[in-house]
Amino acid sequence: MLFGLKLTPCPHCRQTGAVIGHGFLRGYAEGSSEVETRGRRVFCSDRGQRPGCGRTFSVLLSTVLGGFVLRTLTLFCFATAVLAGLTRRAAWLREARGALSLSSGYRLWRRLCAAQSTLRARLCREAPPPDSPAREPLAQLVRHLRLVVGESEADPFAAFQNVVQQGLLAQ
Repeated sequence: MLFGLKLTPCPHCRQTGAVIGHGFLRGYAEGSSEVETRGRRVFCSDRGQRPGCGRTFSVLLSTVLGGFVLRTLTLFCFATAVLAGLTRRAAWLREARGALSLSSGYRLWRRLCAAQSTLRARLCREAPPPDSPAREPLAQLVRHLRLVVGESEADPFAAFQNVVQQGLLAQ
């Protein structure tokens, strides 16, 4: 996770060579009360002769949705189940396996639908949208996503976050 960190510029001051690991980000696991590692805390060092700004920032794992306990694979499976014809309720109960409330599923669905235009803009920077016979906008988005990250990806949402280096639901 820290491979190549020294070559990464600080998002605040854009200095290279001053960024160092500063601890872990931990949070609850999706289906239990166990604590798991969700990312790293990074420090732009201004100590000694280093040119940094002294600020910290977070780097999340690509399988983590920022601000949510839910993993990207669960959200992708939920979305594809709805696109396959299940109701949102049935799809959420199947994919979340009772770990999260039904209102969380509806809230995440609204966030995913609201983020579609931002996601489309990011995807269009990577590749032009493919022709899609689907009438559902989310199905067209998933098809475009698969084109950008590859058809063989098991977790396209995580691969997307890794490719564009931004959160899936960040607006």
